[in-house]
Amino acid sequence: MLIHLCRTTAAAALLCCGLLPAQGQQRDHATPASVDREILIAASAYRGAKSLDAFFAALKVMESDGDYQSVNTLNFIGAYQFGEAALIDLGYVRMDRDIYDNDYSGGFTGKDGIRSVADFLNNPSVQEKAMRSWVKLMWRYIEGENLDRYAWTRIGEVVLSPSGMLGATHLLGTGGLKDFIESGGSHRIADPYGTPVLKYVSQLAGYDIPFAPARPARLASLN
Repeated sequence: MLIHLCRTTAAAALLCCGLLPAQGQQRDHATPASVDREILIAASAYRGAKSLDAFFAALKVMESDGDYQSVNTLNFIGAYQFGEAALIDLGYVRMDRDIYDNDYSGGFTGKDGIRSVADFLNNPSVQEKAMRSWVKLMWRYIEGENLDRYAWTRIGEVVLSPSGMLGATHLLGTGGLKDFIESGGSHRIADPYGTPVLKYVSQLAGYDIPFAPARPARLASLN
C-alpha cells in the first residue's frame, strides 16, 4: 500500500521493496468540477475552516463523495476508500497471501466490533476512528522516508503543506509523494485513473495537522 521504511506489520517487507502499489492509486473519482465545489461545502461546515475535521471532510469528498458505504471497482471500501493493506496495518484485517488484492480473505480481527466488510461499511464511527489513526501512521511513514523535511517547501506551483503531503500519501503512498517532490511538482505524477498528486496536494493544502510542523514565517523553496 504505502512504500516506506517503517512498517510495523509483516506486510512491510513487500511494501518497502516496492513490490506492491500504493494504498489509493486505483480508485474511482468524481469529476473535478463537482469535487472542487463539494470540497468547499464540506470543509465550510466546520467552525475552523482549516481544522483537522475539515481536512477529513474534504478528503472524504475526494475519495467517495462522502459515502460511507462506497465500494469501488477494485474493492477499496468506505468513505475514505481503505484497502486491505491499510486495514491490516490498522489492525482490522488479518494478513493473507496477497495483502493487496482487497479480497480480505484473511478475515477481520473483530477490532471495534468489525468482523466483515459489511460491518465496516455500516459503521461510520469506526471509519472515522480508523482514518484518525491512519493519518498519524501516514505521517510516521513520511518521517520514516525523511520526506517531512520538505514540509512547507515551495515545489513547482504549490506549497507542500503537511495536509497536502498526507493527501498525496493517501493517494499514491510515500513513493508517490517522493516522486512528486523529485519531479519538481509535476502534474504527470498521477494514479492509473489519471488523478494527479498535484490535485491532492493543492486541494488539501493548509489544513491544521497538529502532529506535523507548523507553517513557518518564511517558506523554503525546492529550487
